[in-house]
Amino acid sequence: MVLLELIADKEKYLDLVKKEWLSAPDVFPSFLNNISKETKIKNEHYLQTFFTDFGDQLKKYRKIPIGRKKWRKKTINLLQEVLYKESIIGLHHSMDHQTIDAFVQEIKEFLHQVREFAPELSFADIGQAIRNYIVYAMFKELHNVKSGFNIAGFGYSMLYPFTDNYIDSKICTEKEKQEYNQIIRDKIKGKDVHPKTLHQSKTCELLQAIESAYPRDCDTQVFPLLLMMLEAQETSIKQQSKDLLLTYEERLNISIYKGGISVLIDRFFVNKEITEADLIFYLSFGYFLQLADDLQDIKEDSTQGHCTIFTLDLKCSQEEKVVNKMLHFVHQITYSYPSENNSFKYFILSSCYQLIYSSIAGSKEFFSRDYLDRIETYLPVTYPYLDKLLTNRIENREFKIQANYMNIMDELIK
Repeated sequence: MVLLELIADKEKYLDLVKKEWLSAPDVFPSFLNNISKETKIKNEHYLQTFFTDFGDQLKKYRKIPIGRKKWRKKTINLLQEVLYKESIIGLHHSMDHQTIDAFVQEIKEFLHQVREFAPELSFADIGQAIRNYIVYAMFKELHNVKSGFNIAGFGYSMLYPFTDNYIDSKICTEKEKQEYNQIIRDKIKGKDVHPKTLHQSKTCELLQAIESAYPRDCDTQVFPLLLMMLEAQETSIKQQSKDLLLTYEERLNISIYKGGISVLIDRFFVNKEITEADLIFYLSFGYFLQLADDLQDIKEDSTQGHCTIFTLDLKCSQEEKVVNKMLHFVHQITYSYPSENNSFKYFILSSCYQLIYSSIAGSKEFFSRDYLDRIETYLPVTYPYLDKLLTNRIENREFKIQANYMNIMDELIK
């Protein structure tokens, strides 16, 4: 199997990703499609109408159970109608109604499992976990796999809010973080572990969820891949050291390894044999998603002294070149990938472009006015409206409002 080759010689494949990245042009691409002002206005009107209608429907939620069944059905139908017809993201152009319904059921089951396993998680943490699971679900659609909810995908997606929050914590000591990573390593290796805290215990349970789907007595490469992911995360801690100034190549190597392996594991959970083309594409796509994360976090990373590709040189001209390379890079790796579902592949590519545009909106101060104006022509809405959407996200609301939305979510996923 090709994964055995990766495990035996990971540098060979990571270098292929690096070569593709370095060869990507840093000039503004010509293949993007702009969106007219008239269409932006139409999109904003559509969104505002939906948010008003949806907000009015949520206000009808009552704490007493009388009438909840009818309320729940109407609310779900409202969301379903959007997925069937909205033209901004255009999911329905790549997925039929039956596939959309199955996707919604899968996400509901994921959220149900999240709330049962870790009711203490915030909306921000749940958002991170669900984004991870959606990436896996998208890969299934890319390969025409209709397998439904996956407990291994759940365990892996939930590992991120658990491990990231702990590793990034300023309260936990380096010794505690090393002990935490050692327990994870021992659990992946199949050794007996003795968690000392609830956080350690739940992390081990998530790893056990993966093992329940891939028993150790079967022929599987998931455990070596998980060890590689742990190694990549430990290496990435170097990026957080204010005393260690990493070179461009060192930052590049860390980002490719961490992002690439992370996403490749998602692909592993898709029930289809991995080819060499898959291996290169998913390592590359993982690196792209890592860059997208770093693009959103330029201000925070630069303030804290974190070493990413985007904090190497904070001049607008340099940041713009990196974004241009991102656009060319994701365009090239996607077009060259022999997908089993081309319609959905191009939907993913379009979503990647939008991810870049919206990430730039969150890091505006690091880009020139001319560049921002140029990027805005490709957004489905204007910057002011996008800012409004980002500001009004649930995780930015006061605690009491978030708690109410959490109750509403629990009702909808029953």
